[in-house]
Amino acid sequence: MKEIIWGGIGLIIAICAAVYMIRLILLKRKGQLVLAEVVEVREKKNRKGMTVSYIHRMKFECGGKTYEKDDKAGFNQPMKIGEKKLIWVNPADLSRFEYDDEIKKNIIIAGVLVGVAVIFSIRWLITGLS
Repeated sequence: MKEIIWGGIGLIIAICAAVYMIRLILLKRKGQLVLAEVVEVREKKNRKGMTVSYIHRMKFECGGKTYEKDDKAGFNQPMKIGEKKLIWVNPADLSRFEYDDEIKKNIIIAGVLVGVAVIFSIRWLITGLS
């Protein structure tokens, strides 16, 4: 029975990774590549007051209008104010964007995670059903 549970956990992980990977692929296919500028850097701190990541406010133009949005990723090292980065923006939801230099890497990582989780699941499901 525990083998089937492990197999199910692997399938759940594979599904979540596949959804994330598909969202990234759709953003790259249907989104817009725009040049954004870092206009603010904030520290995100834990309960002990230690910095755990940096949140960047990006200024970019999309559809003739200028927007300022925070990244949701958080980084270990701060970017410099005024630094310019290419980002992929979803025109339907401007709060959702990914950095161009990160998106390909994240698609590959998610794809590997899907593959490993599927193999993990198959192994446990075959053992549990035998």
